[in-house]
Amino acid sequence: MPGIKLGLDFGSNHLKIYAHGRGIVLSELSVVICDKYTKKPIAMGNAAKEMLYKLPDSMMSVYPIKDGIINDYDTAKNMLKKYFDSVCAGRLFKPTVLMCVPSSVSALQKKTLLDLVTDAGAGKACFFEEALASAIGSGISLTEPKGTFICDIGADTTDCAVVTMGNIAVSKNVRVGGNHLTRVISEYIFREHNIEVGPDTADRIKRTVGTAIFRNEEVAVVSSGKNRDTGFPVLFEITSSEVYWVLKSYMDEILGCIRSVLEITPPELIADIDDTGITLSGGSANLYGIDRFIEWNTGIITRRADNPENCAVLGLGRLMNNKKALADTAYFYVSPDDDYDDE
Repeated sequence: MPGIKLGLDFGSNHLKIYAHGRGIVLSELSVVICDKYTKKPIAMGNAAKEMLYKLPDSMMSVYPIKDGIINDYDTAKNMLKKYFDSVCAGRLFKPTVLMCVPSSVSALQKKTLLDLVTDAGAGKACFFEEALASAIGSGISLTEPKGTFICDIGADTTDCAVVTMGNIAVSKNVRVGGNHLTRVISEYIFREHNIEVGPDTADRIKRTVGTAIFRNEEVAVVSSGKNRDTGFPVLFEITSSEVYWVLKSYMDEILGCIRSVLEITPPELIADIDDTGITLSGGSANLYGIDRFIEWNTGIITRRADNPENCAVLGLGRLMNNKKALADTAYFYVSPDDDYDDE
């Protein structure tokens, strides 16, 4: 029996695997809890979530991937190996892996990723731009000669691209993502409310009252934190208007990336985008009002993709069923023994 085909989205926050014929079979946090001195893994993925912000001095958290680049090779390999073994249990042959990466990743970085994926147990691998995978996962055609704009807002980066006939015509990215939004909310609460909060609390605030536009009706959330003067636990309230101003500069950076791509897009494709609009994908596409914020500032219809957080891995799932589409657009499965080139 031949090796199974897998689609891999190994992001800064989550690792997702799509198995041919089975759909999304795995979605885990991209984090490993290790012994600080031996670096031996103690817990990884979702199993590490409860421990993550309550670690003793003898343990540390490691995020193997950052900005689409390997942050810790050995930890990333161990994590991938565990999940490949889990998904491919009982199969004799090694899997072939289609992995999405940011468009800014260089040929050398792709070679390192190839070594990582094959060291973890894959036979061959192919790398595909994340923005293009997200566009395909959101439902665009692989063959239709029509321009579509995709804005993929990930954990650490936002990729903006114009896609046509299964290829990226123009693209740019900016280092702004969901992790940055969470961090600045935490910093604001510390600075203005004199309260320390953990990443989980800041993320919950972002999801509850975070907004890219002023809401018609003010909403607020009550959360708990630690008073930095007394060290005691304390309750505090934060409003959507406060969070709007905290996030505004980051929304402007994302908008600037979109505008810069539109400026270099050929006129024929701009005419298409006027019809097809801008599609938002990635976990932070769920931020309240971000679609209206972009639409109001560009004059182009903007929609949030169905299931935006899974668009990239779903796009890989569509692609792995269409080997001809990969070959026609100069994407091939390779192994470390092949002459690897960035085509």
